[in-house]
Amino acid sequence: MSYRIRSGDTLSALANRYGTSVSALAKANNIKNPDLIYAGATLKIPGRSDDFQASGGAAAGGASGGRAGAAGNAGAAGNAGAVGTDPGRFGSNAERLAASARSMASSMNTTGWCAKGVNRALSAAGLHVNPLPSAYMYGNVLARDSRFREVRLSDAQIQQLPPGAIVVTDAYNRPGNPHGHIAVTLGNGMEASDHIGRLSTGGTQRVFIPV
Repeated sequence: MSYRIRSGDTLSALANRYGTSVSALAKANNIKNPDLIYAGATLKIPGRSDDFQASGGAAAGGASGGRAGAAGNAGAAGNAGAVGTDPGRFGSNAERLAASARSMASSMNTTGWCAKGVNRALSAAGLHVNPLPSAYMYGNVLARDSRFREVRLSDAQIQQLPPGAIVVTDAYNRPGNPHGHIAVTLGNGMEASDHIGRLSTGGTQRVFIPV
C-alpha cells in the first residue's frame, strides 16, 4: 500500500502505525537520509507482498525519519527542500536554542548586534560557538559543526520554519551592511537575534538545524 505524507508525520510514527519498522520503510523507499520527510510525497508501506527493490514516490521527495515539512521536492542539489515546516519542534536542542534566543533578544533589545545575541543564545543553550566578528561568518562555521545540519530552503519555506533553526544571511544582505545577519527562528515568521522581530529573508540565506 502507499501513503501520502502529511505535515507533522514522522517515519517512526508511520512505522508504528502500520506495524513495520523505520529500516523497512527506508529500504522500501530507497531513503538515504533518515532525518527528513516531505509532506505531499507518497510513501510505500512495505507488506508481505511488497517488493523491497522497488522505489516509492517518497524517495523522489527525499522522505525519511524526520518530521514532515510543507510540500516540496528534494530534487538535485541546489533545489529547495522542506524541513519541519509544521508548528512542531525539531528536537530538544532546537527547543532550548529558541527559548534562550527569545530570552536573550528580549534582554538586549538592540539593533546591530545580531551576531552577539545569537552567540550568547547558543552558549546558553549548551551549543557554544566561538564568537565571530560578523554574522555571515557563522555560516561556514556551523556547516563544519556536527551539532548542526544545513538544509536548503526557499524564502517561503524559511518563513514557515518552526522555532529553533538558525538563519544566516550573506554579507551585504542590504546596502551598507558588510556583516550580514544571523537569527534564530521563533515560529510564525518571527526571529530572535539581539531583538525580536519579523524573520528577515533579504539576501542569500543558509539554514542550520540543531541535531
